[in-house]
Amino acid sequence: MKDIDIIPSTLKEAVEKISELPGYGEKSAKRFAVNLLDMPRGEAIQIIKTLFDMLEKIHPCSECGLYTEEEICSICSSEERDRSVICVVEETFDAFAIEKTGKFKGVYHVIGGRLSPLEGITAEDLNIEKLVERVDKNGVKEIILATNPTVEGEATASYIHNLLKDRDVIISRIAYGLPFGAVLENADDFTLSKALEHKTII
Repeated sequence: MKDIDIIPSTLKEAVEKISELPGYGEKSAKRFAVNLLDMPRGEAIQIIKTLFDMLEKIHPCSECGLYTEEEICSICSSEERDRSVICVVEETFDAFAIEKTGKFKGVYHVIGGRLSPLEGITAEDLNIEKLVERVDKNGVKEIILATNPTVEGEATASYIHNLLKDRDVIISRIAYGLPFGAVLENADDFTLSKALEHKTII
């Protein structure tokens, strides 16, 4: 007897498309699709409409790569920001996280990911060439490498450092290690080693 496929074809297609998003596997894609179906139709449609509007209006800033609705983002166009200091981040939301601190007054550069040979992501796939152009043309004095504290993030920071080290620019790396409130015995070896490397004098 032939098995009957009870999953609607349109639901299958939706799950397949959602699964193509980075960070989404089949299970999370199914959950996303089913959550939409379980919502009142009006609310679900409003979410989809909002996503459509986002895709229509949001694009990378032509200068730094931050997501914006304008040609130039509000940070790059602000007269109050120090354009001689560029903080390099992997993604826009990394910059948003730094902005929440209120401590950084320079500008950003979004490279759009990190080097990952296993995933086939090379320097040519990232927005690194534009960074070099900014350093060469705009009188940049300091580059702060704020890629994530992962193996890939470290490799990306090292790659950018090697590209820029012969230029007349200070290159720094954000410090990381133990988070506030952490217990030493629960920290992994990598975190502890980085905490020791980035120790400060008190």
